[in-house]
Amino acid sequence: MPKVAASSSLDTSLKKLLEGIGSGSIQLPEFQRGWTWDDLRIRAILATLTQGYPMGAVMRLQCGGEARFKARPFEGAGTPSGEPEFLVLDGQQRLTSIYRAAWSRDAVETKTEKDQAVRRFYYLDVVKSLDPVADRMDAVVSVPETRMLLKNFNKDVVLDLSSPEKEWAAGMFPLNILYDGYAREKWGNGYKKLYGFADETVDRYSAFLEEVLAPALEYKLPVITLSKETPKEAVCQVFEHVNTGGVSLTVFELVTATFATGDFDLRWDWAEHVSPAVHGDQEPFATDVMKAVDEKDFLTAVTLYASHERRLLEGRETGSSCKRKDVLELSLADYQKYKDAVIDGFRMAREFLLDERIYMLKDLPYVSQLVPLAAVCAAAGRKLFADPKA
Repeated sequence: MPKVAASSSLDTSLKKLLEGIGSGSIQLPEFQRGWTWDDLRIRAILATLTQGYPMGAVMRLQCGGEARFKARPFEGAGTPSGEPEFLVLDGQQRLTSIYRAAWSRDAVETKTEKDQAVRRFYYLDVVKSLDPVADRMDAVVSVPETRMLLKNFNKDVVLDLSSPEKEWAAGMFPLNILYDGYAREKWGNGYKKLYGFADETVDRYSAFLEEVLAPALEYKLPVITLSKETPKEAVCQVFEHVNTGGVSLTVFELVTATFATGDFDLRWDWAEHVSPAVHGDQEPFATDVMKAVDEKDFLTAVTLYASHERRLLEGRETGSSCKRKDVLELSLADYQKYKDAVIDGFRMAREFLLDERIYMLKDLPYVSQLVPLAAVCAAAGRKLFADPKA
């Protein structure tokens, strides 16, 4: 693995990270899959936050270097005003959950454990939060966007938090004002005023501020920053190593994200112009043997052909390659320049296989042979078929 230039910090303010998400200076690479956490996991991370417990490190990439990926904002953060300074490679689920529940004023669009779509606001029960015996998870309360909990087929109101006065009466602190100092102080004053500034209430709220809210407000996360000098291949490998989503990221998805910086949608180009689904029973991917070719194989064949053409231009006798590193370094210009030749290469490869009475996948020792065969056909051109001695 290439050497990675990285620095780590153990004292990065969570509030500063959330501010960066809101402003757009911290975004996500386009290839990152979306935010998926459900209501239960959001409550769990909020409980962790308000207790000051560790929640793992965040990894980010400094923008402006060799590894250029199209960026997108965090979900719920709106449209950014400028280009990002950092892209988060690991930590999306945690940061998005905290941003949406404790920073944004909008209802959080999430889902239940049964995968039902819901919109939620999150509260802290002041009394339960201070109970040393109670589980903090029980103090984190999730309510619908109406801010009312109902039962008996929505006929009976269990909890009504639809106004500040009702929040004060229930002792339910709205977590989406956590990082807003003015709103937080205003809510606290209203809560104490409702009870006539009784000593017990004042002491309770002071303890709530110190023991529950302060750990969240002062929370610091370990942040590993990959410098902009980090090679693209290293960034991609690092992302795959830290990706815990359970689905491996393909080289095609990574190149798609790279090409997107040039406003070119590789995924769309494959689906609309190249893939077997486009051609149906027509060339170049007709017959069972060619239907094994997928988007990654095609990209690899383009890379091999581009490498061959570059070797000829540079006058080198050897050096054609299509390893993972080479595919990741394929330029958009080379893809567009050589794509059609490789499509024709696959067409010629199919004709060659049919002439050799090879119709089925099982007739090929290795399916991977299709990639170099298509590239060789693209390089040789139609003379491969016109001249029997070729």
